[in-house]
Parts: sequence; structure tokens; C-alpha cells
Amino acid sequence: MKKIGCYIIGLFFAQGVFTSCKKMDRTYEKFVVPGGITYTGKATSPVVHTGRNRVKISWLRGADPNITNAKIFWNNYTDSVKVDIPANGDTISYIISNLPEKTYSFIIKTYDAAGHASVPVEIFGASYGDVYQGSLLSRPVDETILDTDSIAIKWGGADISNGAYATEVKYINSLGQEQIKRFPVTEATSGIKDLKAGTTYEYRTVYLPDSLSIDTFYTGFVKENKGFLLNQKDWQIIDFSTQHPGDENLVTHVIDGNPGTRWHSWVGNSSYPYHFFTVDMGALRTITSFKLYRMTGDDRACDTFQMLVSADNITWTDVGTFNFNRTIDDGQSYNIPPGSRARYFKLIGLTGPQSYIVLGDISAYGMQ
Repeated sequence: MKKIGCYIIGLFFAQGVFTSCKKMDRTYEKFVVPGGITYTGKATSPVVHTGRNRVKISWLRGADPNITNAKIFWNNYTDSVKVDIPANGDTISYIISNLPEKTYSFIIKTYDAAGHASVPVEIFGASYGDVYQGSLLSRPVDETILDTDSIAIKWGGADISNGAYATEVKYINSLGQEQIKRFPVTEATSGIKDLKAGTTYEYRTVYLPDSLSIDTFYTGFVKENKGFLLNQKDWQIIDFSTQHPGDENLVTHVIDGNPGTRWHSWVGNSSYPYHFFTVDMGALRTITSFKLYRMTGDDRACDTFQMLVSADNITWTDVGTFNFNRTIDDGQSYNIPPGSRARYFKLIGLTGPQSYIVLGDISAYGMQ
């Protein structure tokens, strides 16, 4: 009797479970798709290539042979474009133009001929425009050194964090042809060997917002107008007033490129206004300016001086009398009249605090 009772209870329990399952089946029956859902192969390894008010989106075609097209959505699905998928080829790409400058979320779905879609793939990318362009800084030129037949451009720092990767130099070569040469921003000094005599150059900085950008951005061209630093390596002192005994006082120290060395005139054997030295630059140059340094930390330099230039060391042209601040170490620049063509120049110390003179260095700027 006890067994019969348990059997009856088991039947009631099984009936309850069966009834519950039938109810659950009816609840989810409307969500079941006969034959199952078909998904096409999704976009594989998608990449956004940034650009100027545009982007290029690319991805690997994948192994699904049934894919016939894809759609790219952005702006929360309010904008889209259809991309036909060719039967052959490994990579699919499409350029979306006229994109305002900002960061975007792009959704890619692929489709077969029956309209079956893949699962969506989301990628992020940006278009760049006037705001980015306006932030670009031109890499500065610290100095341009003129050698016998070439120039060496010493660059300042480049805005690498914002995408600067090269600098371009535009100039006229010795044959009268316009040239543009590109130098990487990793290069501290760049050389040009065929610059036309008597001319200068322009330069601009080249930017890529990122390494995958399809568009290059440029700063405007800047004309180099500070003048080239004339290389002192071929200079010679061919005449001077006096120098005090001792190697530390040599007149040649004023053209060694080091303001920490000095020319010290002979104490008791010379006096203003007859302290002078004459330099042969070794070649005819168009001089635009001079820069004079006191010896570092020494205030016994002149207060005023005169500069003369000559093409032949016979006929001299006075290009100006200047004041000098002998209390500062920085080089002090002095422009001279345009078109001063010379191979020789002479500095004459006119006045100073002592009877003798102490100077550190002199440099000249100009063109071939």
C-alpha cells in the first residue's frame, strides 16, 4: 500500500513538471526562428586611417564567400554607407569624405545576398581639419652656417607629440632650379650643397596626426632672413694692433668661436682709439650683420667700436659705429648696410674703461 501511494504521488509530480514545460515552450515559442539565425562572417581586423575631414576604413575580407556587401554606420546609426564586396581581393577599404573634425565610432556589418547580417564590429577613429591645422608649429632654425660651398641648417626642437615628422627646405640650386628637400625631425643638422650664391631658403614642417593618416599636413613656408653664420674655420687674422704677452691673450682668440677665450691688447703699449684687428674670411661674402661677445665674465671690453669692410684689403668702407654693453655675456648683434660685399673686415675699439681692450669673440652673418 505504501508503494502504491508513492507511485501515485510520483505521477502527480511528473504531470506538474510536464505542464510547466509546456507553458515555458509556449512563452518562448514566438522568439524561435525556424532553421536558426544565419550570420555572415564579420569584418576582420578593421582599421581607421585618419585624414583631413575624411577617414579610410579597411578590413580583411575574411573566409566567408557569401558576403556581397557591407554597411558602415556612424553618428549613432544616423549616417551610413554601403560598400560592395568584390569576389576577389584580400582587403576591403572605403573612404568616407566630408566628415567634420572630431572622433567617431564606426560600426561595420557585412551582408550576404539574402540580407543576412554579421554581428556588428565597432571601431574608433578621427578626422582632422582646421583646428588641428591651426595648432601646428613650424620647427625653428637655430642657426644656418655657411661654409665654402654649402650650408648647414641647425634645427630647433620639433613638436613631435603633435605629429611633426619631417621638415622641408625650398631653395634655388646653382642651376637656377627650384628644389624641395625633406629631412626627418630626428636630424639635428641638415646640409644643402647646391644653394645658388646670393640666395636664401624657405622651410616648413610636415605633420601626420598619426602613423596611419592618409593625409599630410604642413605649416606655411617661412623664409630664412636672419642671415647665415659665416664659418670661421677659414678665417685668418692678417693685421692687429697689439696683444699682451702670453698664449691666453692671443688676438686669434676672437675668431675661435669661443667667448670664453680672450684677446687682451698689450697693457702700456696701446690705447684707444687704436685697438684693432683685421680678418680675412677667405672668400667674398655679402655681410648682413656682426655679433660681438665680451670675454665671458670680463667687463673690460670696449664701450664703442667701429666696423669697416673691404673686398680687396685696400679700399675700405665704414659700415657704422656702435655701442657695446660690456656688462653682459650674450652676443650683441649689429646690422650693417644692405649689399655690403666683402672678404675682409676690421674692428676698431674706440672707447673703453681701460687704456687696453679685452674681447671674447666676433662672428659674421651673410650670404655667399
